[in-house]
Amino acid sequence: MAGERIIAGRYLLRQRLGSGGGGSVWLAEDDKLRAQVAVKEIDVPDEPDGRLGDAADRGRNEALKAAQLREHPNVITVYDVVEDDDRPWIVMEYLPGTRDLHAAIKERGPLSSEETARIGAAALDGLRAGHRLGIVHRDVKPSNILLAPDHSGTADGRVLITDYGISLRARETRITQSGMVVGTPGYVAPERLSGGEATAASDLFSLGATLYLAVEGTAPFERDTLDASLLAALNTEPSVPERASAPLTRAIMGLLAKDPLKRMQADRAAELLAEAATDTTYDVPSAPSTPPRDGGPTSTHRTPLGAPAMQVRRLPVLLTLAAVLVAGGGFGLGALTFGGADDGTRSPEVRAKPVATPSALPSPTVTRGAYPYGRQVGLRDGLGAGQCVDADWKGEDFEGRPGLKLVDCRDDDPRGQVIATVAAAGDTPATDAEAVRAECTRRTAALRATMPDPVLYVLTPEPGQSEPPASACLLFLKHATLGGPLGDFRRYGDEVYITQLGPGDCINSEEDEDGSTTETLVSCDEPHDEQVAGWTWASGEGSSDSVDTGGLCEEKYGVDWARGKGHEMWGWSSTDEEWDAGFRHVMCSVAREDGKKLPAGGMKPAY
Repeated sequence: MAGERIIAGRYLLRQRLGSGGGGSVWLAEDDKLRAQVAVKEIDVPDEPDGRLGDAADRGRNEALKAAQLREHPNVITVYDVVEDDDRPWIVMEYLPGTRDLHAAIKERGPLSSEETARIGAAALDGLRAGHRLGIVHRDVKPSNILLAPDHSGTADGRVLITDYGISLRARETRITQSGMVVGTPGYVAPERLSGGEATAASDLFSLGATLYLAVEGTAPFERDTLDASLLAALNTEPSVPERASAPLTRAIMGLLAKDPLKRMQADRAAELLAEAATDTTYDVPSAPSTPPRDGGPTSTHRTPLGAPAMQVRRLPVLLTLAAVLVAGGGFGLGALTFGGADDGTRSPEVRAKPVATPSALPSPTVTRGAYPYGRQVGLRDGLGAGQCVDADWKGEDFEGRPGLKLVDCRDDDPRGQVIATVAAAGDTPATDAEAVRAECTRRTAALRATMPDPVLYVLTPEPGQSEPPASACLLFLKHATLGGPLGDFRRYGDEVYITQLGPGDCINSEEDEDGSTTETLVSCDEPHDEQVAGWTWASGEGSSDSVDTGGLCEEKYGVDWARGKGHEMWGWSSTDEEWDAGFRHVMCSVAREDGKKLPAGGMKPAY
């Protein structure tokens, strides 16, 4: 019986979840951490094909490739690779309610243009992270893109790439079997069908074919026979998608260019997908004029990161492995979730491109509403980058227009912060709403990539004003408050809380007279007590006291972030109140076991 079998003396198999990609996947229980994991059993043929190499080695290679991307939010996390019954088993994160994109399309039919773009943007970001390391996936297709509930429980909210089992570094020998290119017909790039090497560009072609299927419901080169499908991929231009928006159509058709040299580059595709994914932001029409809501959520001072009142616990785990380390000097550094490099990240105000050229004649009158964002919002002045707010939604959070109240970013416990503003375009500020949303998405992408469960909310001004305020790009957290300013709005020496921190940040700890600990943000260019590795998630429904947060951090980052023996992994959790509300995120940091400071300088990659 599967439930009776224990792999490597640790992983108890519970249920077979499915098969594919060279092996079966099981739901298992990690007896050491008391957590659920997914375990992939790598099929080992009875008569190995020498041209394919040893199956055990390929399983280890798959785990290694995926482990190098383990901290990326859009790549399935690999925890471990073990051997049992003369075959490798890959231990991965288990995400209840997960299904692949192919299954979602089969169940729901074609997806909306916005949802397709959202999925495409996330998948592209994961692929680009691999491409920067020289890793080509080689089998991008709908069944290798997973959709999982996000941490608020929203179905299909998370997008993850899986199955790097046949991926190769660009310089590695291609794997073929009986003259066939490894990959899935209908999604393989023409240059590979013609015998060329797998490249980042060929992954982009496969992504384009995948997004075409998602939005249209049929693959671009789907034909009655395999031969006809292959010939179509080689020689036939796909029909223009009928259900896709203009920016999504441009992205898909650009990615499906036959010539890899003329194929759309990843940076441009990311920009178009961000523009098309309008449902990734909470931008809503102006609400009817109503009296402002009385009051709002009361601001409370947040307890410091290490203080007992905050229920924050640091659980050390000694690291003994050399690491793959992510270089990064601060909160604002990280993979761009929705787009390419931002050439102006420190300039808080940008201008949306106008749809039509405004008149050169001055307006005969100047109007500015008493409540420029609407009476329900309640603010009498325009918002500026860096300001912090409390927010009160009438119903579901982030739906509709909230009542907003300005609060002190450091002395209060802000719910959200304005990260950037987008100035009005001519005399029609709301005309180019898509440009505003796209600009907010682009300008907050790097910061959002470092945060657990960020929410981007775009607040536009009330129409009809000749001098409206700028639109505001606000960031919030699901199920938690920010605790203080974010990103470049923080200052060295500031007391910080876990919700303000992200990969690459450096902090010092100082014990107070009452035995509590105060954490301050410091420059990584100076010796420091700890450096943040990233975030992990505590599954299940137990209290924070029942979770081995240090063990979870070591599982996710231990292999990557140690700088030799004598280092520890720390796991930080927030308040019990936020934990119970759904903020089950754990911040992971690295420190020295002997309590001395880490040397100046950010973490450096081991590979």
